Parts: sequence; C-alpha cells; structure tokens
Amino acid sequence: MPLPDKCPLCKASDKEQSVVTSHVYSPENFVGRAFYHCHNCDVRHQYPRLTVQEENHFYKSEFESFMDKRSGDEGGWKKAEDHIISNEETRLRRMKYLLPNLKKNMNILEIGCSSGFMLYPLIKEGYDCIGVEPSGVFSDFVKDRGLKVFNSINDLIKKGSNTQFDLIMHYFVLEHISDPISFLESQLELLKPGGKIIFEIPNIADPLYSIYDIPNFERFYWSIAHPWYFSEKSLKFLLNQISNSFNVLLDQRYDLSNHMVWARDGKPGGMGRFTESLTQELENSYKEALIRIRKCDTLIGIINKQ
Repeated sequence: MPLPDKCPLCKASDKEQSVVTSHVYSPENFVGRAFYHCHNCDVRHQYPRLTVQEENHFYKSEFESFMDKRSGDEGGWKKAEDHIISNEETRLRRMKYLLPNLKKNMNILEIGCSSGFMLYPLIKEGYDCIGVEPSGVFSDFVKDRGLKVFNSINDLIKKGSNTQFDLIMHYFVLEHISDPISFLESQLELLKPGGKIIFEIPNIADPLYSIYDIPNFERFYWSIAHPWYFSEKSLKFLLNQISNSFNVLLDQRYDLSNHMVWARDGKPGGMGRFTESLTQELENSYKEALIRIRKCDTLIGIINKQ
C-alpha cells in the first residue's frame, strides 16, 4: 500500500506517516483508500482523497442514505422531522457550552444546519439565524419552514448582502472539509470583531477505539466522508495556524448503554438502552470519567476573532 509523500496538514515527510487502517466504511463504489497517522502533528488523514467530482456526487446523492445506514434507528436521517426529534438531547448537550457565549441580538450562522434543530429554538429566543446546508433533503425542509438558508458559504457571500456574524457554529463538519485552514479563515472574514467560531468534531481518543478496541467499531469508525480525524494535539496544531486565540474543550456524546451494545452486539445503537437499570447518575458519572481521563469522543473548538 503506497504511503502519501507528506502529511497534508503539517507537510511532514512520508517517513512520519504510517497506516492506521484500510477498513474504510464507504459505499461500494468507493474503494482503495486507507487512513494514515502523521506522527509529527498527530493527525489521521485519508489517502487518496475523494476527487471533487466524487465528493460532490456523494454529498448530493448519497450522504443521507449513507448516514442513515451508519446511525441505524437513532439518527432520523430519512426524514427531517425525525431528525429534529432524535437530536433534541444533542441540542441540550451543546447548549451547556453555547449559553455562556450567547448575547442578546446576536447574528448567528450555522454551517451544515441539516434539519435546523439547533437554530429553531434560538430563533424563538430572538436571535437572527442563517443556515448553510448543501443537502437537498434538508435545505428544502428548512426553507419551507422559513429559515434563511444558502447552499454554500460562497452562495452566502454572493447573496448575503455582506452580512457579518457574531457567532458561527458547525457540528461534525470540519472533519469533512479537504482544506480546514482555508475553511476556518473564510469564516473569520464573516465574523464581526470579537465574534466567535464554535465547532465540534470527533476525537480520535474515542473510548470504543482507544480503550475497548472493538473490531466491528474499528471497521465502522473510519468513514469515507472524513478526510481527517483529529486528536487534541492535532487540533491545536491546526488552530495554531490561524492568528486568533482559541480554546479546546472535551465532551462525551455516547453513553455507557451505547458502549455496552457495541461490546455485546458489535453494532451502533443502544443510547439509553440500559439507563433505567443503570440509573442516569451512573451514565453521567461514566461520561464525566471519560472526559476526565481524556478518552472521550468529542472535541469542541472555540476560536475568538481578535
């Protein structure tokens, strides 16, 4: 299996690259790819990448069905109304760290707003919200519900009347972007002075991978949709390339019940399956322990525009 000649993030040589896995979870028409670990900056990266044509086709025609298959019954990817309902707990979890960063009369942009489940409650609270969503299924849904949404950031810039934002947020988007530095720098240009970018991405220290080493999870985890998987170290390396202050926080999305189902059945699902017996207190303690030992599944980045 040929190695990439350098790391696409830090440009370290092929001597610093090693194969992580050739088990890339993907539709049958995408084959011959692997993930590599750069030992210099600690990022994991896909090689070879999807071409622009492959990427456009994937997100336009295959993404929802792909995510529905990955998420099982819990994701709500087939129907936007179900997506809103299934993500209410996710919204509440995110609000714990969003609330300290919210002020009255803010202009908010969400990139990858999907069904709009993060934005509708903010709109009800009086915030001026705009979305970017390339998916035809979700963008049609949110437009029908009156949300102002654009197909891309370029589309927003062309049609958005020079709108500037106090807050830009995106969740599990950055790992899908081929050039994350340019992606974040383009958002800084859309921010008012003192504005913030807040985002979530998967953490390579996910306990199902870093602690339990479940073979079925390893085959599931590495997705064709992700050019990147970041650790705390590699995310900080990325953010240090941007001339603004930042913070990196840790969080845990999936509960002990979910991890028990993975260990027992080798497949996704199981959120809350055993919570009634285990108690919510134990579920919360488990998540807190994973965050404390830094073996949790989510990284949160907060960039402050100077």
